[in-house]
Amino acid sequence: MYILEKLQMSIQTNKIIHVNNEHIFGATTLKNIALPEKNNTALHVCIDPEAVMINRKRLAEELNMPLDNWALPWQKHTNNMAHVTSSDKGKGAYDKNTSIMNVDAVYTTEPNILIGVFTADCLGILVIDETTPCICAIHSGWKGTTLEITKKCLSELIEKDLIHPKSCHVYFSPSIQFDSLEVGMEVVEQMKQISIDTTPFIRYMPNEKAYIDNQGINIEMCKELGVPAQNIHPSVYDTKKELNTCFSYRNDKQTGEHFTFGYIK
Repeated sequence: MYILEKLQMSIQTNKIIHVNNEHIFGATTLKNIALPEKNNTALHVCIDPEAVMINRKRLAEELNMPLDNWALPWQKHTNNMAHVTSSDKGKGAYDKNTSIMNVDAVYTTEPNILIGVFTADCLGILVIDETTPCICAIHSGWKGTTLEITKKCLSELIEKDLIHPKSCHVYFSPSIQFDSLEVGMEVVEQMKQISIDTTPFIRYMPNEKAYIDNQGINIEMCKELGVPAQNIHPSVYDTKKELNTCFSYRNDKQTGEHFTFGYIK
């Protein structure tokens, strides 16, 4: 699987490139201990906002996508999604308090608007459909998964004819994986209430704990909506184990975050 992922995406300095063609660019930033705040780009979880802005400006220059064209959410573990248009450019780019508030997913059909979500152990999901074109970025920790944010957002975009199951692709950021995501039985009970069969994605332990495959559940949601398996691109990076390249709240508590983002060219 590791080899397969390498074929599906290329790694450049400080980020994983998910897609880069004439229509769309999409990537996830990585931790780098040599950079300010270890390459954290999240203003809402940082020690030094100036260091975060250095990282953002560096990324903007690399992409030739000025910060004035970024539009970012301040996530709150909801299942809310916002439609981003040119009128939203600049939101959250320089000041977290100007972010698109109380949403955990953003989408756009317009060119030259960079959208994205921030994650440490949670999932960052990038959905693209070049035929529209449309891109959507989703943040789904276990709370978002119990709220079925991925299914809700994809269903809405399909209903609006903005993405099509057979032509869209879904890319996953590094996240805490099945072997590392230990939860209590109260989380298990919530997972069992969602609309898909989560049985294969729960591994019970003898200490009233269980391991959850958060990525696997979200992949299953995509499949149930008709996205072909070959169009779904999981990540093998476990944020709890990859200490040098991944941010992890469970490891560090005070930590930066990955940025899963994309834009239509």
